[in-house]
Amino acid sequence: MIEDAPHRPDPTERRQLLDVLARAFLDNPMNVEIHGGTQRRRLAANRAGLRAVVLDCQDRLDSRVITHNGRVVCGLLVAPPTTPHLPSPSLWRQIGCLYHQGARAMDRWGWVSHQLAGHRPLEPHWYLAVLGVDPEQQGRGLGARLLADFLGRVERAPAPIHLECDREESVRFYLSRGFRVRSEAVVHGVRCRCLGFGFADETANLCDPVR
Repeated sequence: MIEDAPHRPDPTERRQLLDVLARAFLDNPMNVEIHGGTQRRRLAANRAGLRAVVLDCQDRLDSRVITHNGRVVCGLLVAPPTTPHLPSPSLWRQIGCLYHQGARAMDRWGWVSHQLAGHRPLEPHWYLAVLGVDPEQQGRGLGARLLADFLGRVERAPAPIHLECDREESVRFYLSRGFRVRSEAVVHGVRCRCLGFGFADETANLCDPVR
């Protein structure tokens, strides 16, 4: 039985969330393309890349988790309309990424960010940066529960929602809940979809393709 409703994580839960998200995205196509190698290697790279977002940005990003038996099993992080971009990692975090990921991987992730930034909507929007479920807990509707909680909060602070996906299962998950594909990009040979929810004209291309 799930112990609680989605809630803001305390410091201990935030560190648990880091581990959950590192495992949740272990086999995503872009992750495999950039880091390759073994799952152990990708897990270390994921943890290094997520530390800045999960641990350092609690004042700028809205985060929620669900726990089961006292442990975090899923969580999400979103940037509100007042925060148009994810905060840049500190120099210390960048050094950690360099150690665990290597310069080539960091450069390739930088190119991914650059390419996808050109598909971000110009108008104020919620940016759903991460939503992940522990692989051992998937299939129980936890991701849907987190998303429903987030959509309820968006109703109280209305603005469109934007996110990016490189995994087919995730794209289907969002499409089944009212999101629409607004644009696509192929980066490092991986197909990425930019999805939106609540835009004034979902059929129009409201993105800036040259930014």
